This record gives sequence, C-alpha cells and structure tokens, in this order.
Amino acid sequence: MSLLNVKNLSVRFAPPGRPVVEAVQGVSFTIKPKETLALVGESGSGKSVTAFSILKLLPYPMASNPTGEILFDGQDLLKFSDKKLRGIRGRRIGMIFQEPMTALNPLHTISKQIAETVRLHLGYSKTQAMERVKELLELVEFHEGLSRLDAFPHQLSGGQRQRVMIAMALACGPDLLIADEPTTALDVTIQAGIIKLLQKLQADLGMSMLLISHDLSMVKHLAHQVAVMNHGKIVESGNTSDVFGNPSHEYTQRLIACEPKGTPKPLAKNAATILQATDMKVAFENKSLFSFKKLPPKIAVNKVSLSLKQGETLGVVGESGSGKSTLVFAILRLVSSSGKIIFMGNELPSTLKLMRPLRKDLQIIFQDPFGSLNPRFSILDVVCEGLKVHEANLSADALRIRAEKVLEQVGLSAEFLYRYPHELSGGQRQRVAIARALVLNPKVVILDEPTSALDRSIQADILDLLRQLQNDLQLSYIFISHDLKVVRAMAHRMIVMHQGQIVEQGDAQQIFEHPQHEYTKALLNACLD
Repeated sequence: MSLLNVKNLSVRFAPPGRPVVEAVQGVSFTIKPKETLALVGESGSGKSVTAFSILKLLPYPMASNPTGEILFDGQDLLKFSDKKLRGIRGRRIGMIFQEPMTALNPLHTISKQIAETVRLHLGYSKTQAMERVKELLELVEFHEGLSRLDAFPHQLSGGQRQRVMIAMALACGPDLLIADEPTTALDVTIQAGIIKLLQKLQADLGMSMLLISHDLSMVKHLAHQVAVMNHGKIVESGNTSDVFGNPSHEYTQRLIACEPKGTPKPLAKNAATILQATDMKVAFENKSLFSFKKLPPKIAVNKVSLSLKQGETLGVVGESGSGKSTLVFAILRLVSSSGKIIFMGNELPSTLKLMRPLRKDLQIIFQDPFGSLNPRFSILDVVCEGLKVHEANLSADALRIRAEKVLEQVGLSAEFLYRYPHELSGGQRQRVAIARALVLNPKVVILDEPTSALDRSIQADILDLLRQLQNDLQLSYIFISHDLKVVRAMAHRMIVMHQGQIVEQGDAQQIFEHPQHEYTKALLNACLD
C-alpha cells in the first residue's frame, strides 16, 4: 500500500508570447509509509517542478498538467480545490523549500512563523504554540534560536534560516515530508545532524519523505529508493544501493562520477599582497522586543586578521553562525566594523560614497541567489546593472554582447537573457549571480557559498571555470563554503572560524591532512563519504 502514487505526470508551462515548455513528461513513482524516495538529477531536470505539482504550488494557469494523477491516500490531489488543499499543506504534507530567505516572511519573527502552522492546523493556544516552537528548535539543533525567538529572517545566517524552515515543515508531524535540498545551506556538522534527525523522525512518526537533492552523499544515507531525472523524464529508478552500485544509464553513471576534483595552481612566489585586514571586529546591538533592558552587544567577529595575495584563494570554513559571512561583509564595508583594511596599498574608506568606485574591483557572489537578484529585472538587466554604473558609456548592443559572453562562461545560453529570476532553477540563478560578478572583471571576488545550490556535475564545471578565470586574470578569491571537498579543490590557504574567531589557519592541504585544533578535526570528521 503506497502513501503517494504519482502516475504519468506531465507539467507544461505556456507563458504568454513565449514558447511552450514541457518541463515534466510522463513521470511515475510511488512512496510507501516510512519510505524515502530521492529525486536526483542536474539543475533544471524537473525535480522541483515535480515536487511542487504535488501540492499545486506551480503558477497556474500558466502551468498545467496535461496528463497524470497524484494519489495521496487514494485521493487525486490534482482535483482538489485550493480550500481543500489548505487542509493538506503543512498538516499532512510538509515542505522544506530550497531557499529559506524567500520562503520565510521577512516581516514576521521566526517564533511567529513556526507557531502559525500549529495554531492554524492544530488549534494550539499562544502558550502551547510557543512551547511547540521551542521543542522544534531543539529538535533541529538550533539551540541558540531559543534566545532569538524575536529575530527576523534577515538577522539569521543561511544555515539558521534553513533550520527554521525545517522546524516549520515538521511542526504538525506530517505523513509526508517533501524536502527540496534540505541541507543546501548547512555546514557539514549540521548536515550530519539533520540526516540523523530526519531518519529518527521517520522511524518515530512513520513519516514518508520525498527528497530532492544534488548531494549524492546525502541521498545514499537517507533514501531507500532513487529516481534519476533528466530533461523532465525519469531515466533510471530503483533501490538506492542498486542504482549507486550498478548504474545502468549513462546519465546516472556521469552523475555518480562527478566529485569536486583538482587543486589550485601553485601561487607565484613573488605574488603581491592585494588585501590585508587587521584586528577586524563586528558587534551587533542586542535588542529585545519584550524588554527595555540594555543587553550587551553580540560579538560576531572578534579580532580577526587575514591577508590575500594576487591570484590566491583563501578558504574560509566554519559552522553556520561562526562569523564567516559577517567577516567578508565587514571587509566590503557592508556592515560597520573596527579594524584596518588595506586594498592595493590603500586603506579602504568607511563611507558608502567613497567606496562606490571600488565596488567594481571588489565583487561578491551571495549565498542566496534568488534573494540577491531583483525579481523585476530580466537576466540581461541583472548582469548589466553593474556595467551601467561603472561603464556608463557602453551602448545597448555592447552591454548585450558582454552579457552573452559572461553567460556562456558560466554555462548558460543567450536565450536566458530575456528570462526572469523566478523562471530559473536554483542552479541557474546561482550561475547568473556568478556572471553578474564576473562581468565587471574584478580583482577580488568574495564567494559566499557559490556552489551550494548546484548539483555535482555543475559544481565541477563552475570550479573549473573559477580556476581558469583565476589563472587567466590573476583573480583573488575569498571562498566561503561548508563543503570541505569544494574548499580543498579551490583553496591555497584556509582559515577555520568558530564563534567569531580564527581557531586555525595555514596551508589548506596541510590543514586537511594534519588538522591541529579539535574543532577543525570535528568539521573534517563530519564530512559524508
């Protein structure tokens, strides 16, 4: 007896004035109680579109389902009205979205958003709901969240926001959990914890799961069954151990073979120091919405010093909330800080007006591509926005040519120029974010989890591209990532951050092979095989 039975599902997008797109074609699969099925495949293969169809979260009527049934407990969800579906969404079927910053309401505190689900579906009182919120935050190992119940999504790190999203999805103890890249923004230690948590919940609650992921290591640990998607179709499916141990389809074989490979080109012995930060400190005001009592400031970065040479990649690793992103935001003068920053022999100014001309040389690729892209801009406008500011004399044709060239570099065709961010998959949006930074030919690029939303095959391509660009243009990178395999493939040197401080730094390969600090050892031990 299956809990979910998807039969011959097709999804068609027919945007006005645009070609029809057959995004999903004849997909069928079943999920039994307590079973996990993983949908894997490259970005844009139709995984998320298939999952969104289950709860009718696609942009109907532009989207349609020409064929198929989605039977949940024997009832076809495609025939449900919106009112009837509201009793299913969140209550019997929970969903973890890939990009928590866009899925969470920016105007509501995290406690209110988690509590809303149990108050709506279970009729909890305000007090009962708050107790449930605390239980859920402990459950997803967001222990510091208990002291930050009145925090808003923008005040949390990417990993913290993801844990809030997981807590919301689990709030009502659903029969089926749809997890769309549930560990994308999480560091390796939390990834391992979340996997164990999901396995425990599945055993305790009898919960089934539809897992969508490009992380094949996680799929091997979590999924009982695997379905491999390519161009909207399932090309191979079966027991997880059979598919991974003896893949029959060429596409599956290529996916499994993809791992971050290579090492950075040795740094020139006479490479000049291009960026140097000394005694950086960032403190945030610590407010409470429920008390006028003045609280001591929260120290996010404490006396951190680093240097970066021309053509070098400096890897920055550490758990979510360790201060990695805050440190680079301070270097870019995007948050207030103390300490000295020297760029190309001159101290960086602290005012926005004086920093503006230098933005061209200091670019950043943000962790959340959808949140950093203007939803009203076409991809052409997104990529060319910086060019219009820093190279205002370029004609419209010159701008388009530059945009086409940089999109080609990141693996996207020119047809993407006239799409909008919401029309792209997560991996495609991340490539647009990379293109937007590279189009200005910067000297330093700060990469904040640049491959977290990309499948393994695209990760390999992007890493090769970044290495090639670094060699050709002598670019310097500050590379923030929770994926230690990616850092090992990219970084010359590495710093390890914990609670706002550097606990270990040095040659990257040396640290990977002979870590000295216990925290570094714990990070490396948590890497999934």
